[in-house]
Amino acid sequence: MGGDLEKLNPESKTTKKLEEFTCESCGEKYQKEIPLVGGKPLWISRECHACAEKREKEEIAAAELALQEARDKTRNNWRHFCGMPDELLLKTFDNYDRTEKSIKSAYRAASEWAKAFSLDTPRGYPSLLLYSEGPGVGKGHLMAAIVNSILNKWAGDPKKKCPLRFESGPSLVKRIKGTYNLRKGDDIHEREDEVYKALSGVALLLLDDIGKEKASDFTRETYWFIIDERVKSSLPVIISTRLEFDSKELENLMGEDTVDRIYGMVRGIQVNIKGASYRRWKGIP
Repeated sequence: MGGDLEKLNPESKTTKKLEEFTCESCGEKYQKEIPLVGGKPLWISRECHACAEKREKEEIAAAELALQEARDKTRNNWRHFCGMPDELLLKTFDNYDRTEKSIKSAYRAASEWAKAFSLDTPRGYPSLLLYSEGPGVGKGHLMAAIVNSILNKWAGDPKKKCPLRFESGPSLVKRIKGTYNLRKGDDIHEREDEVYKALSGVALLLLDDIGKEKASDFTRETYWFIIDERVKSSLPVIISTRLEFDSKELENLMGEDTVDRIYGMVRGIQVNIKGASYRRWKGIP
């Protein structure tokens, strides 16, 4: 086909010619074979091989640096946007006090969970439930450490929307009730369906301090909808609570069916944390 075109149009014939150039970057002389079409040379970059290779490497490195900076900015934005309390933003596995045996066990369970979890492939991953009888043993710290761990290793598209949400039980109830009785045409405040959509669709949902809100038909309906939607989507949830799995209090708060679903999501595993209150021990707020 190419030969036929050349016969019809001799000017389309392509040949090559060896010529000498001066590199525009380093000023050195170099030879390069250039293509000629119809006897006319095509434009080529006036760079020697070494300078062209160096420039390409620098461009790749600059692009990688820009991508890393964009990801760092996105990670930082997500930390603040996801709803995690300010006092937990700097909590990590490295600064988690794990002197007591049961705390070491909880630390191991949480760190292994975070290590294997990926924000880009969350579906089908087991959920996690952190339980303690008393307050101040570090459940919130471990939840924040999980968030920071998975964000630090994340290497996805920096233009992606925040893929996780951190809520406390009481604030969740207040947030949803705050959508009631909105005036017609109010486009500033979020709607109830928008709250549920945000909670059910994120790659990872964290529910802290479940049990501090007052049990009611409203809480049972709320938790059923959220948990049911996440089960349908095969998306995990991390829960911290002072209410045991088999307690009537948890069933009264969330509903028997919801608790049963959570049991399946965590595969029957409740991570128990025992110990004295860290706040009392350290004398901190």
